[in-house]
Amino acid sequence: MGVGIGGFIDILFLASGVYLIYTAIMAKKKGNIIGNVMLGKDMNENDIKDRTGFISYMYKRVLTAGIMIVIAGIIHMVNDYFIYSKTLTWIGIGVILAAIVLYTAAYLQGQKRYMRIQGKKKK
Repeated sequence: MGVGIGGFIDILFLASGVYLIYTAIMAKKKGNIIGNVMLGKDMNENDIKDRTGFISYMYKRVLTAGIMIVIAGIIHMVNDYFIYSKTLTWIGIGVILAAIVLYTAAYLQGQKRYMRIQGKKKK
């Protein structure tokens, strides 16, 4: 299945993991908060109560999720092209699902801890 759609999906996973890692590092080093990764679509950086705390909290979790997704992408690529093991396929899927759960939990908890509560929107 490596050649074709399976290989393409593996590359997408790998790229998304690398993007999460890049996002976490840029947030930590330069204070750049990427909206589509760390903030909801209806939020902006002005909604953050404690920017340093938010970056510190999200950095570890987004970095970990990115690393997990990169590992899963590599597992899938090696498996699809060389090993052909259903067990490895399921291990890779499990790692991706765990990364998604970690990221989602961090995202929701980060919003609760570090975002100002939005009242009625201004018209």
